[in-house]
Amino acid sequence: MICTATAYAQVDHWEQLVNAHDTWTYFKGNSEPPSNWNTVSFNDSAWLSGYGSIGYGNNDDSTQISIVPSIYMRQTFQIQHKDSIQSLILHADFDDGFVAYLNGIEISRANIADSLSPPAYNSLPEESRQPTTYNGSTTWGAGLPGVWIVNDSIKNLALVNGINVLSVHTVDSTNTFDLTTKYWLHAGTSRKTYYNDSAASWFEFNSFQTTSAIVRINTYGRDIFRQYRVKGELDIVWDEGNVISSYSGESALTSKISIRKRGNGSLFTFPKNGYLFEFKDQYWSDTDRSPLGLPEEEDWILYGPYVDRTYARNALAMHLAREQGHYASRTAITELFVNGEYEGIYILMENIKRDKNRVDIAKLKPDEISGDDLTGGYIWRIDWGDEDWFSSFYPWNSTTTKLKYQYFIPSEEDIVPEQETYLQTTVDDFEQALQNTSVTYKGKYWDEYIDVNSFVDYFLIQELTKNFDAYRASAYFHKDKDSKDSTIKAGPIWDFNYSLGLTFNCQGYIPSGWSFSGACASLGPNWWNKLTQNTVFADQVNCRWQELRQGAWHKDSIFDFLDEQEIELLGPSERDRERWYIEYGNPPHYAHFIDSTITGDMNYMKAWISNRLDWLDSNMIGSPCSLDLSNTITHREIRVYPNPTAGIVQVEFDNHSFEELTIRNALGQIILSNKISKDDYSLKVDLRKYQSGIYFIELANQRTRIFEKVILN
Repeated sequence: MICTATAYAQVDHWEQLVNAHDTWTYFKGNSEPPSNWNTVSFNDSAWLSGYGSIGYGNNDDSTQISIVPSIYMRQTFQIQHKDSIQSLILHADFDDGFVAYLNGIEISRANIADSLSPPAYNSLPEESRQPTTYNGSTTWGAGLPGVWIVNDSIKNLALVNGINVLSVHTVDSTNTFDLTTKYWLHAGTSRKTYYNDSAASWFEFNSFQTTSAIVRINTYGRDIFRQYRVKGELDIVWDEGNVISSYSGESALTSKISIRKRGNGSLFTFPKNGYLFEFKDQYWSDTDRSPLGLPEEEDWILYGPYVDRTYARNALAMHLAREQGHYASRTAITELFVNGEYEGIYILMENIKRDKNRVDIAKLKPDEISGDDLTGGYIWRIDWGDEDWFSSFYPWNSTTTKLKYQYFIPSEEDIVPEQETYLQTTVDDFEQALQNTSVTYKGKYWDEYIDVNSFVDYFLIQELTKNFDAYRASAYFHKDKDSKDSTIKAGPIWDFNYSLGLTFNCQGYIPSGWSFSGACASLGPNWWNKLTQNTVFADQVNCRWQELRQGAWHKDSIFDFLDEQEIELLGPSERDRERWYIEYGNPPHYAHFIDSTITGDMNYMKAWISNRLDWLDSNMIGSPCSLDLSNTITHREIRVYPNPTAGIVQVEFDNHSFEELTIRNALGQIILSNKISKDDYSLKVDLRKYQSGIYFIELANQRTRIFEKVILN
């Protein structure tokens, strides 16, 4: 890894303080050693000594011993100028677990429970590493050891001028046939003079300063794969608004995790892969944590932009969806180290999940198989891969294979037959109702099956970004229990890495044209075309577009967000481009354009966005909001007038079963709510104290909800 011009200037070079193959003193752990065994003052003259590694032989040890529950080892070294030491890094190739101490202070551990402080001579590791095939290459097999970065506060507290001691307690598993004890300690120093050995030949470390968060992941030497999760540790170095050391700064969060790789095409196409991880407590059970101030949860994603050299397309899409008033994954820029290797820019994202801070719907239990319990909450999707069930209809403009749906939450493994039947029937009813929007299906019109607002906003964000996967992949939908909301909602949005002009596929680089009926529309649902041909839906799209363009989706607002992203990404982008080099003028898989700098890529995307906004302004479906829209949906038996209004609105309805009137603004936020008496058939609503814009009047009872739009001028 190459240090850039923004490298951490205080580090002049790295020195090796302790070599795994030097002579160590050691004590066979058949009993407890003295309590001060790991301090400088301890006299180890009665201990044995030998070259590391010390173990059972097996062709990877220099000093062979008989099988023991554990082994205690010590190695001294000298420091002449403590203040010049900017960082300490411990490397370890071990079997099965260890705790390392510097002058009696713990600096790292692996595969030993946190509750064992300290572990006894016969304590067992959390798992046996020897029988597993997932440990990755060992050092004797030309692999690199695992790495632990010592936090600055611990380094400053433990290290002294003069003699220091690195002490390591390595525990063995009862069903193992090996003991591995190789430990190195390196120091980054600001002095130009060498006082200790040069760094090991394999030692590399990218040191720099950044205002972004630093995520460090350690899987104890194991490789990370897609097929299964491995255990590890994660810590985040972050001090908001301040320049921080990327490799030895103070941890704002430290936690056990389980982790695997994630992705579909990107996982097999690009060298830079994403990760899915779960926070774990000291017993390796799921636990909620709050990284970088985001709402607590256990499930998170580290998305690694490879082709998108703005690193901002997903973040921008999520930002725009949240500005619409919907949930979309929160994002944070980080720089990632995995097992000591610098991996570049990664975007921390919330995984899609049922949660009060994410998709806020009921958690459906396996025993909820009847009544209102059965009706929510579900999350399902249209995506690449195998289907869980087929639609009754073919995708638009295709008769090859019917549209495929996938269960997401509950998953295919967790959903029970009654829930499968309910969800499939609910989706089919909606699709059937859309085949003829002028008549009812099973007593309901098309717009009574769905949350129209969510479908309008979903349509607009897919079209604004001209997303490569629009409608046909990573397309999520969700539904709560009928007692809370009986309609299907579109979203949350997901996966915008090939959007906003990046790809030539599906003519994505051309800022004109529609995605719902464009070059790749044949794989999407046919009902988006049905919706756009419906006057009510199209008019609502047009009005919502005008509303967004005046505020959160104004070009200046979008560019302000991108400017903030670019400022934070300037330094990290240089390091990322060195780590994941792409030859300028030779964009990879499906990419249309990649510049040599992040500024060039940002300018290209801004120009595309500007042209896209102009085209959509001139070609938006539906009629402008200035038209009189009163009584447009005549079948609903609801009349709102005058519409548009200067403030006083009369709401009339023929169905006397409605129990509540609610008024929401364009973001879906409730601004007014009134109970409806069973004798009421007309209500007067005063909106004069609210700002001009679009509002939605909702009438509801326990079984149904209906809406009407009103424009306040």
